[in-house]
Amino acid sequence: MRHHNVWISLGFAKLTALSTLSMFLLAPGQAQSSIRNQVRILLEGYVTPIEGREFVPGVRDDGARQVASTMALVEGDNAIVFVDPGFVRDRALIFDALAQAAVTPEAVTHVFISHHHPDHTLNAALFPNATVVDFWANYKGDLWEDRGDNVEIAPGIRVLRTPGHTREDASLVVETEKGTVVFTHVWWTEELFPPEDPLAEDAAALEASRQLVFSLADCIVPGHGGAFPNPQKPGANCDAIAFPQM
Repeated sequence: MRHHNVWISLGFAKLTALSTLSMFLLAPGQAQSSIRNQVRILLEGYVTPIEGREFVPGVRDDGARQVASTMALVEGDNAIVFVDPGFVRDRALIFDALAQAAVTPEAVTHVFISHHHPDHTLNAALFPNATVVDFWANYKGDLWEDRGDNVEIAPGIRVLRTPGHTREDASLVVETEKGTVVFTHVWWTEELFPPEDPLAEDAAALEASRQLVFSLADCIVPGHGGAFPNPQKPGANCDAIAFPQM
């Protein structure tokens, strides 16, 4: 369904000095054993071709594809974070998933936006009390509050700049008792797809961001697909995530 064979890997240069970056990016504050963050996937996203229509956006004026963002809840100390409230077939799916998690839209304290493409932002206004968080700032009401990189928005929950797909991309790094979960758009879906991002604004920066995510994550949640264990960490798993009941 996803036409994986149309992508050609360019074999990007490997990022050097990862160990130095990893030391800098270790989560500040609490020891992992004391972290109580809970991660729940609400809706698993997708990017699906439509037969006879151009799959990649921007190539032809009559292109089309079906798209939904992977949406999740992160519940921690005095924080409920909704991840990427973008495209969905029907908004009722969002409300039903929240109800199953026993969370109201009004209870959400933060909305994390991985980047500013509309398929990840369209439904941000559903959460009236939330602070919206992106790669460089927090927004609530009429307040635009600048924020640096690698900053905690709650204990064990931090926003990390990971440019490449766009210059404004960020990843949400969540420490849990069962490992580190990273929500990111450095890949669209599981299986590290696509190897070459046709929409990347900076391919070299994207490769550096991918290597950074590899250095941090036990479980990776891409922007439009299912969670998967970090393939560069033997024994890594996604046990820290609660998945939707089927």
